[in-house]
Amino acid sequence: MEGGLPTAVERLFEPGAGARVGVELELIPSFADGSSVPPAALAATFDEHFRLAARPSFEPGGQLELSPGCRGSVAALMRDVPLLLTRAQALAECAGVSLTSVGTDPLRSCADVPLRLSTPRYCAMQDQFDRIGPDGRRMMRLTASLQVNIDLSPGRAGAEQWLVANLAGPALASAFANSPTLDGQPAGIPAARTRIWQGVDVARTAYDGRNLDADDPIGSYLDFAASAPRLPIAEAGADGYHLGTLFPPVRPRGGYLEIRYLDAQPVQRIGDAVTTIAGLLLDAEARRAALDLLLPTIGCMTWQWTAASRGDVPGTGDLLAIAAAGARRLPHGYLAEADAVR
Repeated sequence: MEGGLPTAVERLFEPGAGARVGVELELIPSFADGSSVPPAALAATFDEHFRLAARPSFEPGGQLELSPGCRGSVAALMRDVPLLLTRAQALAECAGVSLTSVGTDPLRSCADVPLRLSTPRYCAMQDQFDRIGPDGRRMMRLTASLQVNIDLSPGRAGAEQWLVANLAGPALASAFANSPTLDGQPAGIPAARTRIWQGVDVARTAYDGRNLDADDPIGSYLDFAASAPRLPIAEAGADGYHLGTLFPPVRPRGGYLEIRYLDAQPVQRIGDAVTTIAGLLLDAEARRAALDLLLPTIGCMTWQWTAASRGDVPGTGDLLAIAAAGARRLPHGYLAEADAVR
């Protein structure tokens, strides 16, 4: 591949430094009366130490995102994450704000939450999504996720990681479903956030599996990126910018995979989720067992994601057993003792 978008995509699949793991934690802020929170009200409480440790930012509906950076093991990560969340909540309370770790806003609809970040990018995204339906606004304003970042291995191992991370998505989204509300009302399904993502813009999200090919991961991702409409914003480094406006369930980031399909989790489940993903992706035997189980589903991802929103993906128990076995084979000390899967 030479130049332009092909080169930019190829760089996204460059391997990482080893077996580092990280998380990005999104939380939904609320005032005591249930109203939404302007980002400035929270940002004013952040001290320098918190800014350096958590690298806080905001999503377009005012959701708080904490990005503490990667660690060399799950154990190291999970020593820091609970402390970081406790500190975030304490700071938020100074502004009369509570932070909720849930996949969809439990109180509000889009009518109650303005576009808090009206940058050209977010305005263009909203305009694009509005042409398709209401789920783009819901995604931007009402949802929160637990994103897991894990180093991408070189060669065949990396290709296996990419496929497993994607194909396992419906089962893991189902297993860790934590979004039972839609527009502030009971949704009747456990994973409303997954249902929302299916309705956003499949050309940009690939929730139909259009970004996947068992034999050519880079080529299939390039085809996905090339066919997705570009947002009408003039930016320097246009190819890189365009790739950043694609929102597939798993995003290659150059050195690591960003796994985006999990609902935001209560703190006591974060370690379980990260350990499950580490067991699947970092252990070679687990990866190959997962591929044997999951490759037959590569042509029916739309159906798989619909089943995920209902919490009934076939084979979920088998996949979790494979992940648990993989986690047990990881090097001693890599997992937090409380999160080790026995």
